[in-house]
Amino acid sequence: MATKKYEFPSRGFHIVANKVGEADYFLNQLKDVQGDYDKFSYVLSAFVSASRSITFSLQAVMSKYPGFDEWYLPHQESLKNNKLAKYFLELRNYLQKVGEVPVGHTGTMKNGEIRHFSFFIDIESIKDTPDGEVTRLAKEYFVDILRIIEACYKDYRVYVDPRVIFTTEGMSELGWSIEDIEECVGLPRGYTDIEWEGDDKEYQRLETLRREYQGDELMEQYFEKYEFYNTANK
Repeated sequence: MATKKYEFPSRGFHIVANKVGEADYFLNQLKDVQGDYDKFSYVLSAFVSASRSITFSLQAVMSKYPGFDEWYLPHQESLKNNKLAKYFLELRNYLQKVGEVPVGHTGTMKNGEIRHFSFFIDIESIKDTPDGEVTRLAKEYFVDILRIIEACYKDYRVYVDPRVIFTTEGMSELGWSIEDIEECVGLPRGYTDIEWEGDDKEYQRLETLRREYQGDELMEQYFEKYEFYNTANK
């Protein structure tokens, strides 16, 4: 029995990748503005908002894909039980409603250089303040979110990874033909159905389309940066 042709929803995974990139940008900025207390507060607020929006974006993009709601439930529960993720969620709500950034700063002098250290301050509105340096805690939180994105990326790779879509295996799972890929990238159906040398015509057609229209893979750069070496498509 042939696989029914899958129709993609309008929202693509690149939206999630862009939100990951936004949070990654502010996380890097956070490290660069250590010692400038005002800038540190501004960037931290931006990071907290951007990182929280990643899972919102993931749900908005993936909700139309088969079985996602059930897939996401245990991951959603893991975030609820994650003390650090819970703190950053409450921090995000506090920053939006109040605006004050509950962070203190100190520093030490070593070999003529000041080493800055930022820490979260206990306030009544947020419980279970985590110990440790703010930029380190922010990175840990970001990586926890990125693990969920990686899991989604692996489990839904045929829908979200262009390197899989442009393969015979990907086409088979989607119920697509090469003509469907041609139409998807804006070419007439049958555009590559010409005479090719050799007996691997289908491979050559796919390789041509992949080379010209596959585009850049966005998420892999973040998996590599944060040392996620077990992605299915590495």
